[in-house]
This record gives sequence, structure tokens and C-alpha cells, in this order.
Amino acid sequence: MATPRQDQLIKFDVCLYKKDNISYDEFIKYATEVYPPKAVPLMKKHGIVQWAANEMGRPEWTVPDYDIVMSYWLRSVDDLRALTTDPEWDELEKEAQEITNMTIGHFVIGHQTIHLQGDVQNSTGA
Repeated sequence: MATPRQDQLIKFDVCLYKKDNISYDEFIKYATEVYPPKAVPLMKKHGIVQWAANEMGRPEWTVPDYDIVMSYWLRSVDDLRALTTDPEWDELEKEAQEITNMTIGHFVIGHQTIHLQGDVQNSTGA
């Protein structure tokens, strides 16, 4: 991976699957309504710049077949390390493991280049 510019954030995606005994609606509700109020204070504590959840919206699709993608924007990998080694994070993750299939999943880490934001086109790719 190329060395990031000072102002370029690192984007870290976590692609998750629900457990078989959890309904899709229950999983999405947990990930978008129950989990965030508990996670946001901890993320702020460790300098996470932005966090978003992208519901795949088509549970019958198979490519990709993740149930949800959680995206984090970081200033450095050290911020992610600090977050995920915090004892409070461990407690939060124990709860999430009750409905998340932790035997499968996918991580994506890299940089996000915004080409269009609102009505503004960024032609430089920066």
C-alpha cells in the first residue's frame, strides 16, 4: 500500500454476516440502531474520524453476500489498534458476537478517493 498523504484518511471496511438464527431485519436493526450509540463514544475516544454502515439492501443477492459493511475512516492504523485493544471494545464486541457470524467475514483497508461529493466533482482524484 502506498504511503498516504498527510491529509488522506485510511478507510477500513469490515464486511459482516449475520448468524443463521438471526433474521436479516433483526441484524440490520442491531447494527444500525442498537450498536452505534454504544460504539460511537469509544470511537471518538480513539480518534476515529468517521464511521458508516452500508446495508447491502438485497439480502437475496450473493455477490457480495455480506449482510452489512461497516466502514471506518482513520488518520492512522494506530488509531484502529488503540480502538480494538481497548477493554471497552472487547465488551462491546462480546455483545455483537451474539448475532454476528464471526467464522466468516472480510476486511478491506486502503484509501478512499472521492470523485464526486454532492455537486462537486474532484477531477484531481485527491
